[in-house]
Amino acid sequence: MYTAIMKAYIIHENEAWTKPLENNLKKLDVEYEDWHVEKAKIDLGKTPPYGVFYNRMSASSHVRGHRYAPEYTSVVLNWLKAHKRRVINDENALALEVSKSLQYLKLKEAGIKTPKSIFCSNKNQIIEASNHFDKPFITKHNRAGRGLGVKLFQNKHELEQFVNNPLFENSVDGITILQEYIDANPKVIHRMEFVNSKFLYTVQVDAGNSFELCPCDSKNNTESDKSNNPDGNKFMILKDYKNPDIQKYENFLKNNNIEIAGIEYITDKNGIRYTYDVNTNTNYNGIAENKAKIDGMYEIAKFLKKELTETQKY
Repeated sequence: MYTAIMKAYIIHENEAWTKPLENNLKKLDVEYEDWHVEKAKIDLGKTPPYGVFYNRMSASSHVRGHRYAPEYTSVVLNWLKAHKRRVINDENALALEVSKSLQYLKLKEAGIKTPKSIFCSNKNQIIEASNHFDKPFITKHNRAGRGLGVKLFQNKHELEQFVNNPLFENSVDGITILQEYIDANPKVIHRMEFVNSKFLYTVQVDAGNSFELCPCDSKNNTESDKSNNPDGNKFMILKDYKNPDIQKYENFLKNNNIEIAGIEYITDKNGIRYTYDVNTNTNYNGIAENKAKIDGMYEIAKFLKKELTETQKY
């Protein structure tokens, strides 16, 4: 048994997203250390400290000036693995965080339906791929978050004008996705939150005016009286939520070593669900959680505390 006090180490690149977790760790008297990968002094030539390491690396790190943070985090996670440290959301989870193409492959393996998608590595491929869609489609970036690169097109001509515009911005990894547009009615999406690979809650998100649906963005944390949600807010946690595929999603997470995640799906007019995003660096909406009297970051903090206790036994 290891007798020294162990810490929870938070691996990330954005302090704004870790503060709620840190506040809850303090409430639970959990010792922790901040490992901002652009600032922390991590000596990979040494043996890592004992503890529990929680990876919160984001696919959108490049928009905050941290272009290579995921690649460096991969090195750190494999270093921890080599020393048999307890890692939550390990290198497998990171691989899915930064690649929607890999997400869709693994979701399909789990028997979870995804939208028709074509992955392209250059402009000619993007334009040619539009020939495979006979209804509106969207583009999106393979490595992205917060709705980056998502645009709606009615036809190939609109796409050509966009792609050939000097302002066209490719995905940071060079892969652009063409994907069928799912016309939902009402225009909402659902985001299921999981902690310890177990379902926590589902939030319904008003998607009527934007593809940028990050729950913690400041513009998504203000009260509103215009929304597709009954309570008037962009984010609303659903009570008595039922989904026959919850077990499929939990198995998908376990099989890919993802312990904390938010998974998003959209339902078309025929009631068919399409899962389109897996967020292993999940965040929560304060307004929705306050109304529902639930705190996702508190649940994560409790999970980290439990894992520290278990790790200390060995």
